[in-house]
Amino acid sequence: MDSRAAYGCLLVHHIPAAAASEQYRRIRNNIRIASGKKERLSLVITSPSPGEGKSTSAANLAVSFAQRGDQVLLVDGNVRNPVLNQVFGIKQWPGLSDGLATGIDFNEIVYPTSIEGLAVIPGGSPMPGTADLLDSLAMEELLERAKAKYTVILIDSPAVLDTPDAIALAGRCDGAVLVLRSGKTQQKKALEAKRLLDFGKVNLLGTVLNRS
Repeated sequence: MDSRAAYGCLLVHHIPAAAASEQYRRIRNNIRIASGKKERLSLVITSPSPGEGKSTSAANLAVSFAQRGDQVLLVDGNVRNPVLNQVFGIKQWPGLSDGLATGIDFNEIVYPTSIEGLAVIPGGSPMPGTADLLDSLAMEELLERAKAKYTVILIDSPAVLDTPDAIALAGRCDGAVLVLRSGKTQQKKALEAKRLLDFGKVNLLGTVLNRS
């Protein structure tokens, strides 16, 4: 991802007056209402299939929460194909996979960004067994550490129909948001993704229709 693509991903930060930026703020507020206005909130941002805009949505929602005054941690849970390090211009590792697999201290895998109130945990080093890592006691402990410091935790996860990772992650969070892409997401795949989330007893707080 080049710098121009990264710039375009963070629309809420670079062009806050844009109509799409206002939509992200509206989604942020709706998430707050749907979650019962919890003081601390942890959410998975996912989609039925890859390429539907979930990483862009996660990044913009994270910026939007930070602009509201929250202390936000954005986690790249898509450790097989991480992209948030490119969006925010930070290192890819050590990151989430390293922290879970090797016990690197939590503070060593959290990177500040140029946006006040927003920090990012990148995906980390490529390694096998990522589904087991994301559904481990180490992941639960990492989230507990994060909740002690941040008011909003957003996890950019792999697509629901691609791997079991999204269900594993969402089961440890307050809920999930499903990102759909206009003109790309097939209805049957959207319904199947919702079925799987429901089967995993995931609290689906809503959907985002990505038109980009």
